[in-house]
Amino acid sequence: MEEIIQIVEYKDVDLSNAMLIEAFPTVGLVSSIAGHFIIDQLKLKEIGTISSRFFMPAAVIHNGFPSPPVRICAGKRVCGPDDSCDQIVVIISEFMPSVDVIKPLGEAILAWAKKKKCRFIVTLEGANVLEPKKLQTHGVATTQKMKDLLKTYNIEETQEGMITGITGVLLYEGARLKRDVLCLLADAHTSYPDSRAAASLVETLDKMLPGIKIDTEPLYKEADVIEQKIRAFIKQAQPTAPTTSQLPSQMYG
Repeated sequence: MEEIIQIVEYKDVDLSNAMLIEAFPTVGLVSSIAGHFIIDQLKLKEIGTISSRFFMPAAVIHNGFPSPPVRICAGKRVCGPDDSCDQIVVIISEFMPSVDVIKPLGEAILAWAKKKKCRFIVTLEGANVLEPKKLQTHGVATTQKMKDLLKTYNIEETQEGMITGITGVLLYEGARLKRDVLCLLADAHTSYPDSRAAASLVETLDKMLPGIKIDTEPLYKEADVIEQKIRAFIKQAQPTAPTTSQLPSQMYG
């Protein structure tokens, strides 16, 4: 019987000392926006995909090139506390899988990260805030090592709440298995893509990337334009929310 989740590597890449970033869509699409921005800024290359018969049958077009809906991108970069990592890997998608496949997908990502000997996992999330007055990023950690990392970079640790989806699976399974998983959450608008919240996530993550300066100015610069266009799309499309094919090209930097 076909496995529910297949992780396909286009070529065998040594990821034994990598920081793995998970960026599936969430509140305000902040994770997807931030993931795209990181990939573009650091010029990461597509090295694989995650596939399933339960995934949306669609191709994502970026820079004129068609790719599967879930991509794995990577590149050599010094990162992590004390320069402990030498590669960055990003698993990115523009769609959220159905509820039935989220748990096996999260478990597959954890198993693959262990197999590839990735050093730790960072998940990017948005927190539901109707009108965020101030850009804030919080953190959730699965191990004492990751809790210490939050303290090192002065990231406030979330004490109470609920995180659903793939990040939720990565967190509770990571805690159960004593795997190093760190979730970064940005307060975000719930009704449209929030580029400012995505920029806040990238800036927080950038603290963990010594020697690499990710310039978030383009995200802030385009935020007003992006949000105005998205508001217009939402108004025109109601009651149906806009799809990624309707989003402006500037959305991803």
